[in-house]
Amino acid sequence: MARHGENIRKRKDGRWEGRYIKGRTPDGKAKLGYVYGKTYGQVRQRLVQYRAQCGELILSAENPTFGQLAQDWLNSLGSSVKKSTAAHYGYTLRRYLLPQLQELRLHSLEEHILEAALLRIFSSENSSHRPLGTSLAKECLALVRRICKYGSHLRLMRPMDIQVNLPRSARPPVQPLSAAQAQAVDRYVRQAPTARKAGLLLCLQLGLRIGEVCGLQWGDFDLERKILTIHRSVQRIVLPGGGTRLVVQSPKTQNSLRQLPLPTRLCSLLRTVRKALPDTAWVLTGSTCKPAEPRNFRRSIRGYLLRAQVPPVHPHALRHTFATLCLQAGCDIKTLSELLGHSSAAVTLQRYVHTSLNQKRLEMKRVFSVCFAPKGSSKGASRTQAPHFSCVLSD
Repeated sequence: MARHGENIRKRKDGRWEGRYIKGRTPDGKAKLGYVYGKTYGQVRQRLVQYRAQCGELILSAENPTFGQLAQDWLNSLGSSVKKSTAAHYGYTLRRYLLPQLQELRLHSLEEHILEAALLRIFSSENSSHRPLGTSLAKECLALVRRICKYGSHLRLMRPMDIQVNLPRSARPPVQPLSAAQAQAVDRYVRQAPTARKAGLLLCLQLGLRIGEVCGLQWGDFDLERKILTIHRSVQRIVLPGGGTRLVVQSPKTQNSLRQLPLPTRLCSLLRTVRKALPDTAWVLTGSTCKPAEPRNFRRSIRGYLLRAQVPPVHPHALRHTFATLCLQAGCDIKTLSELLGHSSAAVTLQRYVHTSLNQKRLEMKRVFSVCFAPKGSSKGASRTQAPHFSCVLSD
C-alpha cells in the first residue's frame, strides 16, 4: 500500500506510477515527471533518485560521518522523549549500529551500503553480540531510517529508501496463570501479608506494570473511595558513559496516566499493610527516600510464586493473567484497554488476551449445539450457556 504523501499509485493496467517535481514554470507552477514500475518498491526507489537528479536536494558542503549524525539526532530529541527512551536509543546505537556504521560518510552513502550493514548487524557476523530477533532487528531498522530522515532534512544526505528482510524468530507466547493459580497466589499473600507481597497482587489483580508498582506511593491510594491513581514509573537506564541510574518518570504512555477502581478485598489488605506510613512513603520499601529497584522486585516476585507453589512465570505474565481473566469473566474490551492503559483496544486484543484449551472446548460445544443441532430441537441450545470462569478479581 502506498503511504499518504508519497505520490505513488497503482494504475488500472497493474503498473505502479510515481510523480515527482522535475521543474517549475516562470509563475512557480510545478512541472511533474512520472516514473513507472512493476512493483511499489521499484517505483519508490526510482523516485528518490529522480528527485535528487532534478535538484530538489542540494547537499550541504558538510560531510559528517553517520556516527556524528546519529549523535546529533539523539541530542535533537531533547525533552520530546522520556529519559529512559533516549537512553534506550543511545544504548541500541552504541551496542549494535555504530560499530558497523560509525565511520561512513554521508555524501557517499547508498541504500545497498546501509542494507548490507544492517544484514551484518542482524546476523552478528563479527560475533560481537547474539544474532538479533525480529523485534530488535525491527528497532534497529527504524532507528537507521529515522536518522537518515533527519540527515536528509538537514540537507546532509539524500533521502534513503532502505528495504531489508527482517529475521524471523519464533518467540514463545507468554503463558498467563490460570484462575486456580491466581487464587493460589491470592491465598499465599493473605496468609502473611506485607506491603511487598501486596505489590504482587497489584500486578495480578490490577494489571500494573513492574515499573508502575515500584513507583507507587501511599498517597496514590484513596482507600476510602477505593481508587488508585497511576502517576509515575520507575526504571533503571543505561548512561552514555557507562553505568546505570534509577529514574522516576511518567508512565509508559499518556494513556497509562489513569485511575483504577480497587476491589474491596484488596483495599482491606492495603489498609492492613500500610500501618502509619506517610503519603510520601514508597509502597514497596516503606521509605520516603528511595523507591524499590524493578530488578529486585522481579526477584521477589519469583520467590513469592515459588512459595505459592505456582510456576515462576515472567512477572509481565501477571499483567497478561489480569487481562485474560477479566475478559473471561465478561469484561468488555474497551474497559479492559483503559484499565491496562493501552492506546487502543486493538493492542489489548493482540498482546494480552489468551484463551485456554478448556475455554476453546466450551466455546466449540456452545457453537455446535446452536448451529448444528437437529431441526426442531432447541434442547442443546437452551442448556448451553456461556462458560463461567472463577476469578480472584471480584469484590
